[in-house]
Amino acid sequence: MPFLLTIAEGSGRGQKFQFDRERVTIGRGAENDVVLSDAGVSRTHARIERLASGWILLDNGSANGTELNGATIQKPSQLRAGDRIGVGPVTFEFAAAADPAETRITAAPRRESETRISAMPAAQARSIDPHAGAAARKASAGAAQVWAQLPLYAKVAAVAGVALIAIGIARAGVSGREGRQSRNCPETVAVDDDTQGLSFGHGEVEIECGSKVVFGFNTPPQTRVLFHFQPAHVASPSELELRINGKHLAWAQVSGARGEAQAIALPQDTLNADGRNFVAFTDSQKDKAWSVGKVRVEMLAITAGDFAAARQAYERGRRKLEERRIAPRNLYDAWKAFTEARRQMEGLSQRPALYGEVAQLIKDAERDLEKECSKLLFSAARFERYGQDEKAQQSYREVLLHFPGEDPTGCRKKAQGNLVSAQTAEAAE
Repeated sequence: MPFLLTIAEGSGRGQKFQFDRERVTIGRGAENDVVLSDAGVSRTHARIERLASGWILLDNGSANGTELNGATIQKPSQLRAGDRIGVGPVTFEFAAAADPAETRITAAPRRESETRISAMPAAQARSIDPHAGAAARKASAGAAQVWAQLPLYAKVAAVAGVALIAIGIARAGVSGREGRQSRNCPETVAVDDDTQGLSFGHGEVEIECGSKVVFGFNTPPQTRVLFHFQPAHVASPSELELRINGKHLAWAQVSGARGEAQAIALPQDTLNADGRNFVAFTDSQKDKAWSVGKVRVEMLAITAGDFAAARQAYERGRRKLEERRIAPRNLYDAWKAFTEARRQMEGLSQRPALYGEVAQLIKDAERDLEKECSKLLFSAARFERYGQDEKAQQSYREVLLHFPGEDPTGCRKKAQGNLVSAQTAEAAE
């Protein structure tokens, strides 16, 4: 039996969409059946599935949660006619019986090149409310209390500017479909766990920013900040400038179409005392294509340095790296060991030569982890595409073996969002 989703609140209010398939996904990524292009929506946010008992709503481990009738769901929840589903800034009304005259959507193709988006001005400006990550949350207790009380979906925002909300619905056989589009840049982009999945700049980017983009984030006291990004299409050493809170920081490295990931330590004396910080990228070449992607902020609590502990962690990481082919998780364990080594050296009065070597090892490990993640997720997606759900689920479980904890690629979270266990199905019945 098909079901009907009606937009009850948010952009596109009143639009109705009918689905006739076993599983419908909702999220920010263009591969979803329902695409909500808002920073408060995770890439694979939620899904609706059909069981013998009827339709159920599941959260895919999203950052901000999925609501059913105003309450955040903690487990698979049965859907009934009239239920309201909240995903970020949009609320859908669910109906099991659909009017055949409504638009029907079946087995939509999933292609990243077909992002459907349209910009809507916000009724009022929103404030930055970045997601600092697990390590920073421990260090920031009480430092950003006011910010933490803001709605979690207020992620990408203009400080006294414009927030962009967009929604797209994947359809099969709909005439007049447009290809990939770019959203206009807000005045300030709040850095969170999803920002690294977007590209910013001018030309072939997801967020069109012209010649400048500004990223905002909060930092607690006594925290060392590493700003990660990957520039592309930078033709000269003095083309793309980075500034931290209005002060010159660095020039982005010359890079081709793919670019190479970079990490810059933000000097302590450039960070604002109130914890609100802004990193701006400005391209000096007008109307030239350029981009910045994989943007994330890594925060390390500053503690007393311990070189002996750093050396032990470094050697442990080296062993794991040499044994990466023996066990699936060894590459991840090597990356964890190297990051631990770097943390132990942060508080040293003078950084040893080992610090630079460890920084490079972390960079190399993160690059290899990203490749590994892409390969595993591609395999799972291919099985799904051909209806081999059991093999797809096995591929997602394999991801969990390779990525036993949080990682910079977010690979484990992506796999968990797509993993459906027998226990989950039983809980919903």
